[in-house]
Amino acid sequence: MVLPRNVCIFEDKKFSNFFPLSLSQPVFDLRTGLSFLRHRLQEEFAGVAFEAICRDYLMPVVCARAPELAVNDEPANETLFLNGRLLCLEEEMQDIVEKLPLGHIATKGGYVVAAHLAKAAAVDFAGYIRKRISDETIEKLCTELRSLAEQGQKRERPPAEKKGEKPAAKSKTMLKAEADKGTYEDQHATGQDAVEEKLPIALSELIKKHKLVNVDMPEARLLSFIWQLIERNGDVIADDFNKLPFRGLAEDSVVFPGVQMINEESILIGNGAVIKSGVVLDATDGRIAIGDNAVVMPNASIVGPVAVGAGSIVKTGAKIMEGTSIGEVCKVGGEVDCTIFGNYTNKAHDGFIGHSYLGEWVNIGAASNNSDLKNNYSSVRMWCAGSFKDTGRQFLGTIIGDHTKTGINTIFNTGTVVGFNCNIYSSEMPPKFVPSFSWGHGEALTEYDLTKAMQTAEIVMERRKIKFDKPHKELFEKIHELSEKCRRNI
Repeated sequence: MVLPRNVCIFEDKKFSNFFPLSLSQPVFDLRTGLSFLRHRLQEEFAGVAFEAICRDYLMPVVCARAPELAVNDEPANETLFLNGRLLCLEEEMQDIVEKLPLGHIATKGGYVVAAHLAKAAAVDFAGYIRKRISDETIEKLCTELRSLAEQGQKRERPPAEKKGEKPAAKSKTMLKAEADKGTYEDQHATGQDAVEEKLPIALSELIKKHKLVNVDMPEARLLSFIWQLIERNGDVIADDFNKLPFRGLAEDSVVFPGVQMINEESILIGNGAVIKSGVVLDATDGRIAIGDNAVVMPNASIVGPVAVGAGSIVKTGAKIMEGTSIGEVCKVGGEVDCTIFGNYTNKAHDGFIGHSYLGEWVNIGAASNNSDLKNNYSSVRMWCAGSFKDTGRQFLGTIIGDHTKTGINTIFNTGTVVGFNCNIYSSEMPPKFVPSFSWGHGEALTEYDLTKAMQTAEIVMERRKIKFDKPHKELFEKIHELSEKCRRNI
């Protein structure tokens, strides 16, 4: 495919659907497969300059994380814009680019998938996107979330359950059909979260001004909810593995006697990785990638598709099941099923976590567990952008925001969402939505003091030789401010 001079990855106003994970990082920096959404898009284009558009308050964090990016700059040349929610597998990116010669823009449900624009149009389009995620837009969002909180809509139970009625259980076939239908659309959303079927007026005017060709692209895979990252993670691991230039065991990896590797051609072990005796790597039904300098301790079992990030440790006796991605510098033990771990996140002890997404710098206490299946096998309801939605998914566990910690024996109900920088403890289940900066147990939650929260984060990060500097401090302060403006409904 003909490569543009610049590629710009942007986030759009759907960022709130990915709270609490997207409170502290752009949607395009959420983890999936062997890396994260932005990195997967960048790998499709070698030798071009990359730019990014994100919320202003996230700009310092993104610049520190990806110094090669020009963040929130005005485009200086012809640019290919890619929505950061775009998930492409196999040759899908090539298909998109081939349908977008210069002067074309691809949309789906009122949202831009991609656009290939000359400089003048690129400048106007970048301005359009920045307005959609501006401080003014965030203030409006806070007002909406605050209104929802005041109306008492943050409770989990739908009206039928409040009356003591049990919702009818759906068959596995029905649930799968619903999931397939709604995977990349807001099929279960209403009101402010409904799909925009028409183009926004400002976008229509931009298209008219620059005489752009609008290409409808219903086949594009635009993620709309966190649970879509979880359910497709196994497919992304397989796709990432297939695109790797190297397979097998790196020369300086160490595999001890007694390691069992099943379907070895579907296993990658990186530089400096160590696999101890008694480990079982079963790639019968999915690829397994062990990153550089990772360690898999004795008698652990890994059933693919699974990705273990660089520098991470899989603890002795761990059971890591299919669809799991472990970020960089993590410690993971116990039983894990179809779960994504952000970088520097620990679940070092026994306990079960399934069909979940844990952000960065999360620590899960010993013997903590979550449910990922309701007793009546009905679809799971989960908090999203201020209200509870029927996800159409039968298996769905817990979403935990960055820097959150749990005590020993903490238990999470099916479909629980825990915000940014919370401290949750005791075996009494917390509510199914725990606001950011919460401290306590069960329903007895109070606000986590900002100063103390930052002190803890500084200690935790310094243990990994990462300085808690000005951008981190400002990020904590901003999320705390947003939480207050939303009456802690994020």
